[in-house]
Amino acid sequence: MSRVLLIEAFYAGSHSQLIDTLEKGLEGCAVKYTLPGKKWHWRARTSALYFSEVISPSQEYRILFTSSVLNLAELVALRPDLSRLTKIVYFHENQLVYPVRKQKDRDFQYGYNQIITWYCIFIVSF
Repeated sequence: MSRVLLIEAFYAGSHSQLIDTLEKGLEGCAVKYTLPGKKWHWRARTSALYFSEVISPSQEYRILFTSSVLNLAELVALRPDLSRLTKIVYFHENQLVYPVRKQKDRDFQYGYNQIITWYCIFIVSF
């Protein structure tokens, strides 16, 4: 059976709603890996390493779906077996132009993560 790998680095609010809706619609064809929806900055910086260690290897995976919180390029570099999957990323927010609350320098790491994620995916969704 072909399986869909659902990965969410910030499992809360609309992020968890989307993943849960997909999981329900796929009726037993999905495998879900998540991290709690706390401290999104750290999730964006470190979740690829975490997921690279906890996702079980499987030849049944055909599709990988995630949000742009995960640095997908890092995950694929750490887990080359995932590179063969059709990768779909939902960009919930564009970090390159996301408004900064206070007058301060922008941390471009999050936007950069999204750019390199874009280079390794097959389907982009905003």
